[in-house]
Amino acid sequence: MVLDHSEEARCAHCGLQLHQCGNCRGIAGPFDRYCGFCGHELVRGAQRPIWWRLWFLAALVPLAAALTGGIWWAQTHPIK
Repeated sequence: MVLDHSEEARCAHCGLQLHQCGNCRGIAGPFDRYCGFCGHELVRGAQRPIWWRLWFLAALVPLAAALTGGIWWAQTHPIK
């Protein structure tokens, strides 16, 4: 496999884009999850801040309130 070290290096076998390890600068294949040279995880990407998950909490609070209100309403209004 020949690499020309350009920004869009392609695999000579399958034509998919190759990746470069951010830890050791080694070349990894298009489907590699870990670097074959140093074992660094390639698919991890940039770490997100902890407040990024607040959207889940913001969506969960009204859902829990609606569920609690529905259960309370069902108990106070019996079926006739």
